[in-house]
Amino acid sequence: MATYINLVNELLRRLNEVQIDVDDFTSTKNVQSLAKDAVNSSIREMLQEAQEWPFTLTTYEQTLTAGTKTYAFPADFSKADWETFYLTNAQSAYPMQLPSISYESYISEKRTIDDLAGTGGYSAPDNVYKTQEDKFGVTPVPDKAYIIEYRYWKVPADLTASDDICIVPDRFKHVVIDGAMMYLMHFRSNEQSAMLHADKFKTGIKSMRRLLVDSKDYLSSTVIHRSGSTFYKNNI
Repeated sequence: MATYINLVNELLRRLNEVQIDVDDFTSTKNVQSLAKDAVNSSIREMLQEAQEWPFTLTTYEQTLTAGTKTYAFPADFSKADWETFYLTNAQSAYPMQLPSISYESYISEKRTIDDLAGTGGYSAPDNVYKTQEDKFGVTPVPDKAYIIEYRYWKVPADLTASDDICIVPDRFKHVVIDGAMMYLMHFRSNEQSAMLHADKFKTGIKSMRRLLVDSKDYLSSTVIHRSGSTFYKNNI
């Protein structure tokens, strides 16, 4: 993965500007400071174009508290992968996936049971749900410190230190640079050049979406079973 200073210096080389030494990275001025801002702006816009970039997916473990049914997501949370909630074997004799249910289903089917159970009826959770406060809940209410593992897409912090690693894979580094060139040209009020780089930036993001987000890496069966006989769609 490219470091922050590598990206900034590549951008400066394109502009035929003086590159930054590591020792001077925190005290830049003028075009060098604009280049640092442009790199972060490019990455931010790229991440906003899709919520499910695979390179922003991370795994998290939440330790439950006995008697507590709702939990906040991490500070950098963007979106949960609700198919990945899993009750681990820590504190549980029966590790298993926890299917997600809607908040409406929890209210209509589960809440009354949880409320009537009392502390004596608490047990290992077998479902998760998203609350209206953008947290997640578990049901039944846990009776001890179970550990739930799940995956979520995060919103990375801006790059600040010279050796901070860019979250975007190196094979798409050129897209980050194109976006940074667009922003830098905007900063310099060179709108014609900004539009040129904006087109390249948007094209690069579309290619990334096609390769990383929109493509499907699994197959689903089209077999239809009827009355004990097997039929195939389109007679295949």
